[in-house]
Amino acid sequence: MGKEIPSNKTYCSQQCLSEFRQKDYIEKWKNGLIDGFSGKYNISKRIRRYLFDKYNNQCSECGWSKANIATGKIPLEIHHKDGDYTNNQEDNLTLLCPNCHSLTPTYKAANMGNGRKDRKKYYLN
Repeated sequence: MGKEIPSNKTYCSQQCLSEFRQKDYIEKWKNGLIDGFSGKYNISKRIRRYLFDKYNNQCSECGWSKANIATGKIPLEIHHKDGDYTNNQEDNLTLLCPNCHSLTPTYKAANMGNGRKDRKKYYLN
């Protein structure tokens, strides 16, 4: 799996193609060839998937990993250590549970003035 079939540039399965694209995207991101955004503000789903794999679906601070009973998903959040949402380098990103994330010095209002300056909803006139 993950190897391209050279004759006609097809893959052995959809899963194989998906795994190849994930690996290729992450490699380009780590090498600085892509910024890791999906749209203007969101981190790409591929980086999110990479971080969940890297941290074994657990909070990197406390190890919490309880799944929501309604969705089956573990509600972990991506934290930018320096508070700069545009800095999507791997060493600036970690995975935190909502509780640990809320205790960081750059969480939401604690990061006022250093966050997403062009989003008017964050600033009162």
